[in-house]
Amino acid sequence: MTKPQQFELSVEDEQREIAMQIKADVDRGLNYLEQNQPDRAILAFKLAIEKSEVGSNVRDIVTHNLLTAYRKRIEELLKAEEVASVNRYLPEVSALGLSSKMAQDKIFRGKFADTLKNLGMDFFQARQHEAALFFIRKAIAIEPCPSYYIDLTNALAWIKSPAKLADYTKNYTERDIGQHIFVTCTPKSGSTFLKNVLVAVTDFKDVFSVYAALQNEHELYLPQFVKFGKENKVTQQHARASEANIQMMQAFGVRPIVLVRNIFDSTVSLLDFYTKGFTFSTFFDKDEFLAFDDAQKIDLLIEFAIPWYFQFVASWQRAEKEGRLEMMWLTYEEMIADKVSTVEKVLEFNSLDAPRKLIAEKIAEIEANGEKNRFNKGVAGRGKAVLSEAQKTRIRNLAKHFPSTDFRLLGL
Repeated sequence: MTKPQQFELSVEDEQREIAMQIKADVDRGLNYLEQNQPDRAILAFKLAIEKSEVGSNVRDIVTHNLLTAYRKRIEELLKAEEVASVNRYLPEVSALGLSSKMAQDKIFRGKFADTLKNLGMDFFQARQHEAALFFIRKAIAIEPCPSYYIDLTNALAWIKSPAKLADYTKNYTERDIGQHIFVTCTPKSGSTFLKNVLVAVTDFKDVFSVYAALQNEHELYLPQFVKFGKENKVTQQHARASEANIQMMQAFGVRPIVLVRNIFDSTVSLLDFYTKGFTFSTFFDKDEFLAFDDAQKIDLLIEFAIPWYFQFVASWQRAEKEGRLEMMWLTYEEMIADKVSTVEKVLEFNSLDAPRKLIAEKIAEIEANGEKNRFNKGVAGRGKAVLSEAQKTRIRNLAKHFPSTDFRLLGL
């Protein structure tokens, strides 16, 4: 528990009497806390606050002591499962805040925020998630400590409450947020091509919103979202609908395009991609992988890489069913069959448009550029011809672990 604050007074003679009264009330409150009598401590600190000047440093210090006492009393009641009794304290403790120059003192401000966050966690452990969310958010508003976001994510996950922009930044509001075309995709689904076309057609900034790619899961990276929040941008990355990703998208108004591909074709395209040595991976040793024959390479991919595709689809379908986000589903097969119309649909989903002629011109330019195209073979149906029946059966069997998910978009 954050320790209550002690202080010394330096005042003019005419204020000395009231100052000594405040100090006596505070000392009495501190003694009550040491004796595990938080109710009496609350009364003593409230008397001290009534005598202190609004906006003074002393008032903020006493307010922190009062918050500490409230937290101790509420913690006692929650542990005793006397939840109803907590309600008498909530209006007063919810209203506590800082009003003096002490709010500019990072150490003091951090201690005050820690006490609020810890109070939130007391509620969380008692399964009072609405109250937990309130106090965690209050702590973040005072001091956005990175570790608080773990608790924020957990609280939001429990009650399925949408995240707010103010949870992540106070530098701008929802009105300031720029357009964000976000393509979340399975690997080897033509996503790089689609992203490059969208960037070329819209002239939006190309922003990769991860801390680092390569071996890392493409989780959304908050500093990138905050930094580029006001700009128009296009993002393409392999991100599942994890709680943190959903919440960040909610807060920044992202409506993702979910791009997938036939799972058998994806497997063969991954085989080609890794065989060319384009990337490192955490699920195999590169030199060992390149020494395998194609059958063993495919077996490794089916066991370690392909399950992610099933998790990806299941996570986004679940998020959509729960109404967490509005999204647009798109397949590789649909895209290569009519690229111009696909780009038009993506733009329309994002309340944008562009002349078909311009879209066709940009597609032609990008298709002529191997770095921006990144299509491997650019055809559908290779997987069923290359994979053995046993390998295809092993892939199909992965779907049984997600009985409520529809995998038809993966060709199953």
